[in-house]
Amino acid sequence: MKQSVVKAVNAILRQMEETPDALCTESNMRSWLATQGYNKRDIDAALKLVAMRLTMPASVEDSQTRGLRQFALYEHARLSPEARSALTRLELHDLLDPMEREMIIERLLQYDGEVDMDALDYLLSSVFGTMRNVEAQNALYNTFEGFGPTLH
Repeated sequence: MKQSVVKAVNAILRQMEETPDALCTESNMRSWLATQGYNKRDIDAALKLVAMRLTMPASVEDSQTRGLRQFALYEHARLSPEARSALTRLELHDLLDPMEREMIIERLLQYDGEVDMDALDYLLSSVFGTMRNVEAQNALYNTFEGFGPTLH
């Protein structure tokens, strides 16, 4: 492989890393490489080598990462330590989406007194467990009980 093609490929990959939000299409890369001084043959060869990288969508994982929900003082006082721990485990293993988590906390706060594991177990099994298939239910309940998620 020609050294100029290797340099062009490295330039494309570096540009894609440095500007992940920019739209990296073949035409954009062609014009950018032409302004960088690469000739047409080298650009064509380099784009053939990285064609799969250009067609792949950008990673969406970073946009989905979110921090753990912090309990407000009144929520912290009403939920037992075991219930808070179970909710955190379910959240860490992505078995509850944010909307479900908020619904659970809202419903638990409507109970009288301190909310324990039995109330959380009842709510999960009667309301949120019924909306899932058997494998998701098993993962939810195993994580709730303190075991790791068992995904099949």
